[in-house]
Amino acid sequence: MSENGVAKQFQPQFTVKVISAAKNGEVVEFFVESTKNGEERANVVIRVHEDFVWLLHCLQTMENVASVIFPPLPERPITSLQAAEKKTKKQVGSKTSVLVGDDYEINCRSYEKFLNLLTNHPRLGNSAVLQKFVRDKEAPARVKVRRGIFGVLTKVVDDMKVSNYKDSDENFQQTRVSNTENIKNMKQAAQAFQKIVDTQHRITNAYAEIYSVLQQMSTDCAAPVFSTTLLTPLNEAVQHASELHNVNATNSQRTLGSTLNLYAGYSQSQHEMLQKRVHKAIELDNSKKTYEKAKTPKKVQAEEAMKKLATELEVMTSLAKPELERYNRQRVLAMQTGLTLLADSEIKNSRDAVAVFTKSCSRVQQI
Repeated sequence: MSENGVAKQFQPQFTVKVISAAKNGEVVEFFVESTKNGEERANVVIRVHEDFVWLLHCLQTMENVASVIFPPLPERPITSLQAAEKKTKKQVGSKTSVLVGDDYEINCRSYEKFLNLLTNHPRLGNSAVLQKFVRDKEAPARVKVRRGIFGVLTKVVDDMKVSNYKDSDENFQQTRVSNTENIKNMKQAAQAFQKIVDTQHRITNAYAEIYSVLQQMSTDCAAPVFSTTLLTPLNEAVQHASELHNVNATNSQRTLGSTLNLYAGYSQSQHEMLQKRVHKAIELDNSKKTYEKAKTPKKVQAEEAMKKLATELEVMTSLAKPELERYNRQRVLAMQTGLTLLADSEIKNSRDAVAVFTKSCSRVQQI
């Protein structure tokens, strides 16, 4: 059966949800619920960030996955005071004295999306490693996956070496060029949108400070009538404004913001998949040169090595084509969904804002 046929007929074995999260000392525990197809009883396991790191590592080191575009690992949840302070300064500015509270709901949705992308992948969804991860009560062995600076530098150097390689397949060559631009564009889009979300948080904080001042004025005011007739409706309006901007910021992050962050990481995963194929093509080119230069005693051995690499490249190419098609469809649908959800939340928030401020204006006019 062709890879396209597998992709079209594949059905995930499980429905996976991350139902909640709780901080336990220095780690955040995520409660992963999975329901096997045909069963009603759900299974719940507890996993931490390091478990997800190990899961991705195990999947990436399986056989015959060189042409798979793996979903990016979600960001590690914030647990330290220093990280919370850094996040607070980024969102609401350095002058605030209140730390941004823990919001593990966003982390839950990120890990849930990560698991669903794995379980719905036609070449990863049936993995025994993935099945054990979502079903076994006992967590996998938490072996630290080392990613030293030497490995990072080696990868950068390798990428630079093959960056000017001209692919013999024009479609793959064009895909590499467009993805290089896409990596930059997606990163910039995610950062720009995050600035919008951070601004919304700062507006929320500004309204909260105004509300606090008005509350103090209301308490200190010598004229109770003035406090009741004017400050009370004004307080309510400011409070509602703060709440609406906070909801707007949260919804923005959970809709389009999370999608942009996901596919900023995904574009890098696509780059890594394409680079593996380029390295295999370079190996084949080198083997051809070795075969041409080989003397008679070693001619047969060089020819066998060349044919082996040619077969491996052919298999990688045949698997990469449907993978790219599936990934591009998935990316377009995800962006459409993110934009639609963002638009719906903006419309709802705008209607709520109009209702609140219309009511406040009416009360002020009656004074």
